[in-house]
Amino acid sequence: MIRANNEPFSNFNSKLRFRTKSSKQYDILPKHVKDTAFKYENNSKGIRSPAGPHHFLLCIVISVVVYTVLAILEKSLPEPVTISNEHNHPDRFVAERARNHLVELTSMGPRPVGSKENEILAVQLLLDDIKTIIKQADSAHKVEWDLQRVSGAFSLQFLDGMTNVYRNVQNIVVKIGPIQTSRHSLLINCHFDSVVDSPGASDDGASCAIMLELLRVISRLKIPLKNNIIFLFNGAEENMMQASHGFITQHQWASSIRAFINMEACGAGGKEILFQVGPNHPWLLEAYSDAVPYPLASSMAQEIFQSGIIPGDTDYRIFRDFGRVSGLDFAWSANGYVYHTKSDTVDKIPLGTFQRTGDNMLPLILKLVNSVQISDVEKYSTGNLVFFDFLGIFIVHWSEVLSDIINISVIIISLLVILYNASHTHVTGFNVKDYFKSCCKCSSLIVLIWLATLVTIAVLSLTVVMLDRCLSWFAQPAWLLFLYITPTILVPMVLLVLFGRKFLWGKKGTHYPQSLMYCISRDGNQLLYIMILMLCVLLRIRSGFAVALFVTCNTISIVLHNTILKNNYGYKVLWLHWGCMLVPFMLSAYMIQAALLLVVPIMGRSGSGNHAESVMSLITSAMFTLVFSFYNPLVLLLQKAYTVFSSLAVVLLVSFLVLVFTPLGFPYSGDPNNLAPQRFMIAHVERSFYSYNGSLRDHQNGLWIVNLDVNSPHSVVRHAPELLNARQITQDECDKELYCGLPYFIPVITFIWKTHWLDTKPLDVEIPLSLNLTYRDYRLNNVQRLSFSAIGPDHITFTLSLYDGIKLKDWSFSSGEPLKGPLWNGRPTYFVYYSCANDIIPWDFWIDIEVPKTHVGPQIEVGLSGHRMHGPHQYTPELKKLFNQLPQWTTTTGWASAYKSYTL
Repeated sequence: MIRANNEPFSNFNSKLRFRTKSSKQYDILPKHVKDTAFKYENNSKGIRSPAGPHHFLLCIVISVVVYTVLAILEKSLPEPVTISNEHNHPDRFVAERARNHLVELTSMGPRPVGSKENEILAVQLLLDDIKTIIKQADSAHKVEWDLQRVSGAFSLQFLDGMTNVYRNVQNIVVKIGPIQTSRHSLLINCHFDSVVDSPGASDDGASCAIMLELLRVISRLKIPLKNNIIFLFNGAEENMMQASHGFITQHQWASSIRAFINMEACGAGGKEILFQVGPNHPWLLEAYSDAVPYPLASSMAQEIFQSGIIPGDTDYRIFRDFGRVSGLDFAWSANGYVYHTKSDTVDKIPLGTFQRTGDNMLPLILKLVNSVQISDVEKYSTGNLVFFDFLGIFIVHWSEVLSDIINISVIIISLLVILYNASHTHVTGFNVKDYFKSCCKCSSLIVLIWLATLVTIAVLSLTVVMLDRCLSWFAQPAWLLFLYITPTILVPMVLLVLFGRKFLWGKKGTHYPQSLMYCISRDGNQLLYIMILMLCVLLRIRSGFAVALFVTCNTISIVLHNTILKNNYGYKVLWLHWGCMLVPFMLSAYMIQAALLLVVPIMGRSGSGNHAESVMSLITSAMFTLVFSFYNPLVLLLQKAYTVFSSLAVVLLVSFLVLVFTPLGFPYSGDPNNLAPQRFMIAHVERSFYSYNGSLRDHQNGLWIVNLDVNSPHSVVRHAPELLNARQITQDECDKELYCGLPYFIPVITFIWKTHWLDTKPLDVEIPLSLNLTYRDYRLNNVQRLSFSAIGPDHITFTLSLYDGIKLKDWSFSSGEPLKGPLWNGRPTYFVYYSCANDIIPWDFWIDIEVPKTHVGPQIEVGLSGHRMHGPHQYTPELKKLFNQLPQWTTTTGWASAYKSYTL
């Protein structure tokens, strides 16, 4: 209990509310303190009338309504232009024609690199459409096309790190420009290949279909372009961006590129977001701001994506890092449930999505290609911008220098307002120093409250895991509100009321009024955010604009309170503050909604070992903790705060009961109108392990089940009972064998390490896979060159680890120092991915290793994987049988693989 003159408060309500407007509320205090406090509460015409709890609950309800309205508006799309009414819209992008292109492209099925569908059928289809467009082009334009077949290699610091080797991947390149040749070009990029088993409608066939329609519209314009536009339809992006690398490093037109637009997708439909721009070259964002009718962009999204928190990458990286070109990166992010699945079909993409993207890209392309800047990009290359769109209506942007000026100004003004508050407390014996000291203490308390809130959320998420109710929010994100957002609102308010008073004690035996406690809590929170904003300025974090907006609006609320309401601390203060904070709340809710649209589906494919329930709960709680932190002090003005607490507690309790005792929390959905399937990635593998003397030491056949979420594979054992016999790959196996002795085709072992193995019959059709050491050449300085020849399918991975004392000096894959991966038993590993799109021949390569003269015995461990990812033998009978047993709320990806391990 908080004590005044060592006497306890009479009951819990004395902590939460004022009992009356008279001095009776201070009866427990010493007379001199009582007189001071009562005078403070009644020293103005605006006598304080405590706010009823219904005001605060109504604020919460309205906030939920505002969030819901924003979520609905986020789905709004423009009216599409169709072929039948295009005569009413000359020079407009026609969404229906773009969709028709996509229907043709996806009708041939999945298009992984090396497949007939990707290397022959898709190429021929795109070339036929391009040739038709060229024939109908206006004479004001010069249009050329080229089919590039290219080979190369590069290191890629993505995921666990890899070296990417490719042979004969294909690019279709179209250049349109003025009759008088220009030396400057704008690149527009998409990719027409897809992942295994997916028709790739959104990723990324739709972008290619949109580009075809953009090419058609631009080629028919009567006004010539000032510079060139190069349309790149690349045929190997899903192989870790191989085709774009081949183009930007080797194509004859690549040297003319001054800027680029990359079009991607991590979801089907919705609105394309500009989530990367630059580096530098602020004119690119300015052009976007001026040109597009439906903006959606954020420098915060760019900082988050480039931090690596979201596991993904695009051709933007290749053009930026290997072409040294700046550009804009766009992606659809809605409905990420169908991304890289069989359900990524044309019908999942609204026609309005085509129209919106086309209406944005067409004016943007014309703005950029005809700009002065593209002819002299170095002149306009300096600086980055802080930018964000406001509810999709307009873009706000300013330079980093102006951002610093704004942020520092906000800091100074906010501190002056707090200083004013400190000097006008009207409480005897409580000076400016005491006020600031209490504010600092309160800032510390708020940080502790944040930590306590996150700990509470972590405990709740672990409880959900223990109750086997994980991922309830996956198909129904509203569960996040009931399970994690509700306690995020509840816990800080309860802790602030319970412990806030302790930070208001001045001299021993002194108690100060609750209204002063509110002011200090409010200003302490403001002071904390001022420090966060200072940190953003010092660390050059452009996302600080969101913090600055909150601090600014809170400052406005404080000033209006001081000037209009003065000492009134009733319900009017609550509504004034809520109104002032409406703009930052709407903006933050808008950004949080976009973040959840992206992150929730990702949690269904992030791996079962990554604790998706805890991660998602903490991400959600952290976002809403920062937002509601500015509202928490208002609870100190409530007459019956316990009513608010009990209401939220009931919501939380009922939610848990419903989750546990009803099927409403089932995490997946097979409803075509609300797809949220559980993903299963399973390879039928034959693996062989060879000893140092060349003898076969182990041989196994089985289904390798890659657990993409925490419920795999036990969620489907009722439908596929044989999965009860699947055993988890143990740490001992991973310690014994390089990459656990498994055929990883991308380097994700640190992300997706929890997998299962089910013994089966051998593959029905053997995969030819072998690695031969063709020559060992002893060179100077104890260096040995080991030459290899690998034979296998068109997708091969090669993993390497050296014994202690052995050093990898060089290899033939790529120039520069070989890129290391994660350590294995304290030794570095190396991961090489190889694909051959056409004309498969043996893969010949060499490595140089330095071997100490005293070394005896094996030198290297090698793993070779071959993946049959397309064709008639992609699925084995065992895979087909298992997949046919799985329920409709699942989606599957499968292929056959061979793995061989060698000790040399």
